[in-house]
Amino acid sequence: MAMKAIVIAMLIGIFVSLASAAVYLFRERGDSAKMAKALTYRVGLSVGLFLLLMAGFYFGIISPSGI
Repeated sequence: MAMKAIVIAMLIGIFVSLASAAVYLFRERGDSAKMAKALTYRVGLSVGLFLLLMAGFYFGIISPSGI
């Protein structure tokens, strides 16, 4: 159950970062540094989520459903 909560929290963080980058793109047209920082956070969270899922599968915390 804790793994699901962590994954959901990371996905929410990814979407919030993406939304903030979109806000910086449309509202503050001249400030691309803030947008780049938000997108960097998004990429970092995405890589972290991928590594977390791979580690969970490797250690048996996540099992394939076989659907």
